[in-house]
Amino acid sequence: MTRSESWSFVKEHYKMILCTLDSDGFPHAAPVWYIVMDNKIYFRAQPYKKKIFNILKRPQIAAVIEDGDVYTELRGVMIRGLAKVVDTDKPLRKLVFSMLAEKYHNLRDTDKFPKSWQEKFGKEHRVVVEISPISLVSWDNRKWLNRPLHLKRSSF
Repeated sequence: MTRSESWSFVKEHYKMILCTLDSDGFPHAAPVWYIVMDNKIYFRAQPYKKKIFNILKRPQIAAVIEDGDVYTELRGVMIRGLAKVVDTDKPLRKLVFSMLAEKYHNLRDTDKFPKSWQEKFGKEHRVVVEISPISLVSWDNRKWLNRPLHLKRSSF
């Protein structure tokens, strides 16, 4: 995908697998809902979550957004970047929360959870995290369909 196609793909999808580094240097992968604004990615999470603890210690992240079930349909974008908690910027926090609510209003069905869950977790404080991408790597196997392959032989 081109850079423009990659950003369009990221914006139109809903779930990103975020990988942070724990204190032992091992990857920790978790799904997050996110929004994109000015080529930065934002999500929110409770401050006690492992991903937040990891970001505060080591800001380096990798994330994958992917699509497709069979090989000829596989496509996606891997993002490498730096993450930081930006929760003290109140106007930004309000905007991110609003954009997340708008993007996910049809998918957020926490009202189906038990009342005890809603009371305990539904109103917890969440912090905003900003990801500044350093690189994007993309793939789209659909682009290989109906293209003649020009194989070049190498001599050894």
